[in-house]
Amino acid sequence: MRAKFIGKQHLIEGGNPEGVPVVFIHGNTSNSAFWVPMAKCMDANRYRILIPDLNGFGRSRIRPVNARTGVKDWADDILAMMDASGVDKAFFVCSSLGGIVGWRLLAHHSERVLGLVQIAPASPFGFGGTQGDDGRPNFPDFAGSGAGMSNPDVVARIRKGDRSQDEPKMTSPSWVLQNYVFRNKVKLHPDHPLLDGMMMLAESPGGFPGVVEKSPNWPGYAPGDSGIVNAISPKHLNGLRDDVVKSGSSGVPVLWLRGSEDRILSDKSDSDPAVHGMMGLIPNWPGNETAPPQPMLSQTRSMLDDYATQGGKFEEQILPGLGHCPYIEDPETTWEAIRQFLES
Repeated sequence: MRAKFIGKQHLIEGGNPEGVPVVFIHGNTSNSAFWVPMAKCMDANRYRILIPDLNGFGRSRIRPVNARTGVKDWADDILAMMDASGVDKAFFVCSSLGGIVGWRLLAHHSERVLGLVQIAPASPFGFGGTQGDDGRPNFPDFAGSGAGMSNPDVVARIRKGDRSQDEPKMTSPSWVLQNYVFRNKVKLHPDHPLLDGMMMLAESPGGFPGVVEKSPNWPGYAPGDSGIVNAISPKHLNGLRDDVVKSGSSGVPVLWLRGSEDRILSDKSDSDPAVHGMMGLIPNWPGNETAPPQPMLSQTRSMLDDYATQGGKFEEQILPGLGHCPYIEDPETTWEAIRQFLES
């Protein structure tokens, strides 16, 4: 595996330059390093491996993230990287936040997508603040989504470069990543490369998490127009679901992979402020009729069902016993599921 820059975008590449191109798109608070364990399971003679850092993550600093166009910009950056690498079409393997970029590529650039693998992808309505399969906003200002979802104490320790698991552990970036995201399947020492994704995040307002706007609606914040987490608010993803459904006529096959133990992308996500409200962790929760847990899986499944009615193909596959990052917990098993899809 080799690291390089194409312009201001950082890229890890490997495999056979004449092989089948596979582009990996990482999730939030991570970077290209998250894909390396699984990339090592691939047939280096058969595949060309391209793993960029999205703008604002890792070593990529192309521009401050404009939340209003953030997902479009990330997708356009991927296409520019492909152009510079002489790649016309590719398979895409995406995770979490990267899944929204994957939905965008499918919806608007299906002619460049050989197939799409979505590992625990974010809903087409992003993260937080919506209800129902149709993604109705809980409030007109999309309160309950955006940068306000990020724990400011965790953000402060990221900014200090704190790689320890010192008390209070719940605000330690390393402890959160190890225990919440990786479910203790990976032990993170202070120099662990998987911590770099958090420590190298671009700073607000145009980085992580972005500008937090006050709101009169529960839980008291709404998405701003700059920054990474605001870019995946439903406020800035208007029309994405419908665009994906329409792209079904392209016939691009989609594999939706998810771990059975995923606590982050679910219909009752541990990261959803509505779930925190139900548990009494955020006061004055207005109740299920006003601010229910976002049905993330149901929203994605409904969209893909409609995608299939337009001619698209999709398969949902659950990886037993794995969590939000199955490619970290069990890269061999996860790659085997992906390999069968790519070679089918």
